[in-house]
Amino acid sequence: MITPEQIQFYEDNGYLLVEQVFTPVEINECIGETDAMFERLQASGRRLEATWGGKWQESQIDEEERGQTSVLSIHNMQYQSAVFTRMMVHSGLTGIVSGLIGPNVQLHHTKLHVKPPEKGSPFPLHQDYDYFPHADDTMLAAVIYLEDATVEGGCLCVMPGVHRQGSLSHQHDDSHYLATEEYPIEAATPCEGKAGDLLIFNYLTPHGSYPNRSDHPRRLVLFQFRSASDQPLRDVHQSPGQGMMVTGINPIPEAKQI
Repeated sequence: MITPEQIQFYEDNGYLLVEQVFTPVEINECIGETDAMFERLQASGRRLEATWGGKWQESQIDEEERGQTSVLSIHNMQYQSAVFTRMMVHSGLTGIVSGLIGPNVQLHHTKLHVKPPEKGSPFPLHQDYDYFPHADDTMLAAVIYLEDATVEGGCLCVMPGVHRQGSLSHQHDDSHYLATEEYPIEAATPCEGKAGDLLIFNYLTPHGSYPNRSDHPRRLVLFQFRSASDQPLRDVHQSPGQGMMVTGINPIPEAKQI
């Protein structure tokens, strides 16, 4: 499922893009359920807006657009639809993840993001480490592109190799991000790809995204996974289903899973 060269690339750069892990049929099913789920939850009155606040907006969002951009988000979507449960344990996905962090892989949390056409919010560069630090730093994000990802469409960007520097100091004014003067989004590598591609990055890899200026939504599914032997350093960021085995076994079943 994954080659030694891909493993080495991930270890060196902190990210990996794997082409066509999901078929067009699987992606189309997921797109249909994504749109239907957002319609259901919006109709129920649930707040889904997830644009980050903070001074970073001064460098990434034009003044006249601040407060006008949007990104919608649903967490734990596998509790809303079995489509995402099947995606979460897809053998192509779990085979690649286990090739990077070992045979025993646990779920940490899930997210579904949609940037609307023309006004999709950007995100500043940041690390996920502060949200849920772990002892062995195996935590990674596995992102499935539901349509072709481009810079114009607000694709994800990463800073290769920076994960080796460990945890970096972040700004914390209304959100969590790296200082934009030191880590501008323009200095990151865009991870353009096709629908069905899989982008994986370590939680110490700085990542962010451009605004969606295209005429179509930018939809993506994100699963956060860890090695089952990697223990959390703080009792934070608990979510339903956390600790679920997506492949392999739990080698320390008596340990508290959070």
